Amino acid sequence: MSTLLVNLVLLILYTYFGYFITVILLGKVLRRKVIKKDIEPHVTMMIAAYNEAKDIARKIEGTLRLDYPKNKLRIIVVSDGSTDGTDEIVQSYADQGVELIRVEGRVGKTEARNIAMASIEGKIIIFSDATTTYKEDVIRKIVRNFADPTVGMVTGHLIYQDSENTHMGIGQKLYWKYETIIKKAQTSMGTLTGSVGCLTAFRKDLYTPLPKNIIEDFTGPLMLVIKGFRVVYEEEALCYEDTTKKASNEWSMRVRVIRGGMSGMLYARAILNPIAYPVPFFQLLSHKILRWMIPVFGISLFFISALVVIKEPENLFANVLFLLQVLFYLVAAISFGLEKLGIHMKIAAIPLYFIVLNAASLVAMVKTMTSNLDATWETQR
Repeated sequence: MSTLLVNLVLLILYTYFGYFITVILLGKVLRRKVIKKDIEPHVTMMIAAYNEAKDIARKIEGTLRLDYPKNKLRIIVVSDGSTDGTDEIVQSYADQGVELIRVEGRVGKTEARNIAMASIEGKIIIFSDATTTYKEDVIRKIVRNFADPTVGMVTGHLIYQDSENTHMGIGQKLYWKYETIIKKAQTSMGTLTGSVGCLTAFRKDLYTPLPKNIIEDFTGPLMLVIKGFRVVYEEEALCYEDTTKKASNEWSMRVRVIRGGMSGMLYARAILNPIAYPVPFFQLLSHKILRWMIPVFGISLFFISALVVIKEPENLFANVLFLLQVLFYLVAAISFGLEKLGIHMKIAAIPLYFIVLNAASLVAMVKTMTSNLDATWETQR
């Protein structure tokens, strides 16, 4: 049983730290560069919106200020049956070239984009969200990667903002910095197997319409990799989003995002062939599948270590391991209580974020096996 404990610890350590180190080293060894040139292809910025009256004007104005030739930039807002005045706000910018495509019936972001794509002719499409702000040179930084004919998709550098320094905000920012390092290393390995949904650019002729309940942030890149193209990360293409502020909001968002990833993996399961796609398979196994399994490993570790402590009280490894887990979960519980009181401590944010993330993963796993993912959802901010 002690051997099982050691194996579980090694699996968890590999998933969070071993893969992180391995992918950085592989990136430095393989060093597959992207050929970048300053080019100005025709670009269509497609902004997805559902009841975004609060933010859509700011988003449009920010897009109009982007440093890119106006005659080569088309701005389209795809409204998924908005009912709060979003459409009217968008239409007020028609004289500045902003277009509205309204999709009736609330079909969900993926299907709304599928419908809108039928009327797009530009070479490069950028998917954006209504709440995301961009640095003014973002398009130029993104499109220069398409000078490389092997690149099919480019994703940007998302920076989370949290002026209130909430526990969820602190946890999310730290976690995303960790993820960003991985994205950079994966690009050097050859390709990413995911993208930042609020800033994803791709060649229009490579677009694959997806089922409406499949989230394109994860599945879209996989379909491009299957077609033989690279998905790369552009560190200098900056975009900004506010973090979630409460554990409940992060929980809801993570359950959906992880369910979307699991459903997308099943849809694009051809990529799980280690012979045909060795690098993507390695990334998906280590960075996604094992990550989704962490709650199973963690629960098993807790109860098995407790059992070993009872049966072998002299087992120092099991005793220390069990004590560390109890302390970790206790700090997470205290952090949750402090959040309710409006008190924020950075050191307490990490355990709470870890618990929320992995509890959401466990629920997402069960739901993926027992029900279909809904095509619509509400933004959790």
